[in-house]
Amino acid sequence: MTARKPGLPACARGRFDERQCFAALMTRKGVDWHETVMEIIQDDPVLRQVSHRELEDSLLEVSPAQALDLAGLISVGSLLYGPHESLYASDVERDACLQEILRCTGKGTHFFTNHGHAEDGKEADFLAASFHTNTLTSKTIDVCLVGVSDENVLVLWRFEDD
Repeated sequence: MTARKPGLPACARGRFDERQCFAALMTRKGVDWHETVMEIIQDDPVLRQVSHRELEDSLLEVSPAQALDLAGLISVGSLLYGPHESLYASDVERDACLQEILRCTGKGTHFFTNHGHAEDGKEADFLAASFHTNTLTSKTIDVCLVGVSDENVLVLWRFEDD
């Protein structure tokens, strides 16, 4: 039997602007999932500068519902000008795709982000017009969502210059 490398669902193609976003899914390697994240992002010119220590120190856990809002923000929001107005309305196709992307990590997934509102816990509003982040790249601002299960690691990341 051949081991299958996980991949993002077909609906993810074109969902994230490659000039400002990074999206990938990889089989988890080892106990320290941060190492898998570092391996996933090593070939991206913007993200390769992120250090393991910064990653470890800057991510806070969020709920699956909050992860869905973050995935939407990464997909169509602007980090400088706020979430796109379309994120405040239901979009069946977009929402189904983002849910599928989040599910592809596997059962028991935990989600983490560097979005500043994660400090607010259950009250966090990731679609607020203004927010702060623990910036991990040299870009003006970046927001990531990392999904971690026993099997896979999902990385969604948006970065923008001022």
